[in-house]
Amino acid sequence: MEILIDARLYGPKHTGNGRYTENLINNLIKIDQKNNYFVLLKKEDFDILKFPKNFKKVLADFKHYTFKEQFKLPFIINKVKPDVVHFPHFNVPLFYFGKYIVTIHDLIMHKFRGGEATTRNFPVYQIWRLGYHIAFAKAVYGSIKIIVPSNAVKNELINYYKIKKEKVEVTYEG
Repeated sequence: MEILIDARLYGPKHTGNGRYTENLINNLIKIDQKNNYFVLLKKEDFDILKFPKNFKKVLADFKHYTFKEQFKLPFIINKVKPDVVHFPHFNVPLFYFGKYIVTIHDLIMHKFRGGEATTRNFPVYQIWRLGYHIAFAKAVYGSIKIIVPSNAVKNELINYYKIKKEKVEVTYEG
């Protein structure tokens, strides 16, 4: 099987998501020599990371939550032609229509409606929130499987989006 992992948020410099992605890849290297992996990386990590031969690096040097991500990322993924993509964060490009698995760490932004946690002015923040909800819904409804870190997140996701519990798999972090 050919699996592509979006690792643009690789390493502890990208806080929890980065640490999760780094540990995911490091543990897959240890346990899986059968499947072939394509790992999307930014330039800063592309030049320094070394992987075994069943892991191939693919340059995807652009930021998350950008128009560039929405339009360039599907093109890069379609060029690789993986059997499945793993997005370790909810930011699945709206124009990607292949098979994918997504990890959803929490629904914290669903719970806060105001602009308390942003430096953006309020109208810009509201537009950003709309984009967030569209992207999140795409991740949830379009995925073939959703990985979550706890039963609490699983239950929140099922209740909020009215999806089948079989679609959501708890994989504890740590």
